[in-house]
Amino acid sequence: MTELTPRREATVARLIDAAIEQFAARGIDATSVEQLCEAAGFSRGAFYSNFASKDDLCAAMIQQFQDRLLAELGTMVAEIPAEVEASDQLVQILDKITRIISPTPQMTLTLLEIKLRAQRNPELYQRLVDADERTRPEQIAFIDALVNSLDIELILPTDQVLRIFEALFFYGAHGDPTANFRQVMAPLALTLVKQHQA
Repeated sequence: MTELTPRREATVARLIDAAIEQFAARGIDATSVEQLCEAAGFSRGAFYSNFASKDDLCAAMIQQFQDRLLAELGTMVAEIPAEVEASDQLVQILDKITRIISPTPQMTLTLLEIKLRAQRNPELYQRLVDADERTRPEQIAFIDALVNSLDIELILPTDQVLRIFEALFFYGAHGDPTANFRQVMAPLALTLVKQHQA
């Protein structure tokens, strides 16, 4: 997508918000463009002036989601007091990270819908791969900078740690109402920190 004007950016944001709600409720295939537009309060023209298809919307949704996470994570570390002990810093940071990246049930379902759709759609699949390749270096750099600032060491390569938490992102998608991503992430993250002998 090209750079957007503020008005068009607001339109795109409303369409994406409507898509998250509608795709989670109905599925992507069962949701028509008309239903998306009605939920967002726009005409079909507003949709097609911004997206060529629902697949185009899905790709834009992934891009917006990744960009938002990177932007919020990029400013998060600065809020942790420098004088706090490293172990306490790690706990605070993990809590902040889980607050930022914890998905809503609707977002979890929608992202799963998009991933399943991409498995049957080579063009959409490639767009998701491209989006992943675009943001992965920044995600890895964020984790590496965090690890270095806390003077800790991970037991696995950063890329593998990132993949683990990407899988954990969908922890609550199996329908168990007691499943809580935030309750699981911090304890798991702590097990990935190498313990040095005194």
